[in-house]
Amino acid sequence: MVRKECLNQNILLFTNKKELFFFFRYYLSYRTGNTSTNNLFQKPECLRVQQILFLKTHKTGSSTLANIFFRYGDVRDLRFVLPSDTTNLGWPSKFRVTHSLRLFGRPDILSSHSRFNKKPMNWLFPPQTSKYVTVLRNPVDNFESVFNFYQLGKVFRITGNPDHSLEKFLENVMPYYIKRSCSRNTCLGRNPMMFDLGLDFKYFENFTAVAEYIQFLDKEFDLVMIMDYFDESLVMMKRMLCWEMDDILYVKLNERQDKEKATSLSAEVKENIRRWNKADVFLFNHFNETFWRKVTMEGPGFLEDLSAFRRRKQETQQLCLNGSRLESAFRRKYVKGYTLRNDLDLSSKVFCESLVRKEIDFLAYLRKKREAKLEELQLVNEDNRMTKETDWDMASDMRYVPIKTSNDA
Repeated sequence: MVRKECLNQNILLFTNKKELFFFFRYYLSYRTGNTSTNNLFQKPECLRVQQILFLKTHKTGSSTLANIFFRYGDVRDLRFVLPSDTTNLGWPSKFRVTHSLRLFGRPDILSSHSRFNKKPMNWLFPPQTSKYVTVLRNPVDNFESVFNFYQLGKVFRITGNPDHSLEKFLENVMPYYIKRSCSRNTCLGRNPMMFDLGLDFKYFENFTAVAEYIQFLDKEFDLVMIMDYFDESLVMMKRMLCWEMDDILYVKLNERQDKEKATSLSAEVKENIRRWNKADVFLFNHFNETFWRKVTMEGPGFLEDLSAFRRRKQETQQLCLNGSRLESAFRRKYVKGYTLRNDLDLSSKVFCESLVRKEIDFLAYLRKKREAKLEELQLVNEDNRMTKETDWDMASDMRYVPIKTSNDA
């Protein structure tokens, strides 16, 4: 039975009447025991999905989600599309197959930063046999997070604290932002989610182009998760992929330090964020509505799954975590991390270590695992294999020394 506190907790999360309507629609069908309504929610037995393209957007909880996919694929020995020596698959360029380490056979999971590109992604992950997933976030919170995490204020040479630099940027963006081009992190300086999903800068102010591209994405992606309703999104993903509850457990990863957050944005600054990121606003509003429509169709069992998942998540955090600490994310960038309990048994320690493992470390581990597998199958570079097997190296004791000929006399 759905507990009152669970219901109240969820109601507080809703930000508009449509979401509240969708929620009460399936909640009331559960409470009234309407058999004819509940029959609508009955689904045939599903099969576990293991071919997944996760389009990782910036500052949307996507590092936490990537960890879920890394863990899932690792324990099942699935094949990943891996970047060679970074965390990005060619980003900010649109994805190409050549951006990854060489693939041997059909891959199972792509979950590193990449920019959506339909043709090569559909080639690697045929829509008929794969699921396409991404995640969005309220554009005001997303843009504030992107702007300050990547220190765009410093990039644009704006001085001041996070609140001030963002406000000054929005007062007059043109000296800082070039409309039709970008480099690295400045590509996130406007509509960062729409940029990650593949729309070019030149269309950001074209309403028709934005609207049609959103409809295109709606057909391409099986599930667009909403960070603002993270647990609900994970339960939806679990049901779509036919996974188990333990497959989606998580702790929050790659979270900024509090001092890097803008905590007192005025109503005017928030409105300017929306105006500067109109394409992201339209994108988020569309998929936020479609998400809650999907929740409605899941029926009353969704709430039960959500409540059970939150209990299991809390138990896992109590099992694993002992405290917090700062850890390096990249270069001189530090984010919030965790310390583990020191009384864990071996199996719990292995699980908990993978739960808190940051992305750069997980990718390094998966690359080593891939190399070991290829060596086992004798698919590695022959020269490298011979060097490792024989300990031979470059030598010159048999170098060529020609004899003098009569012509040299």
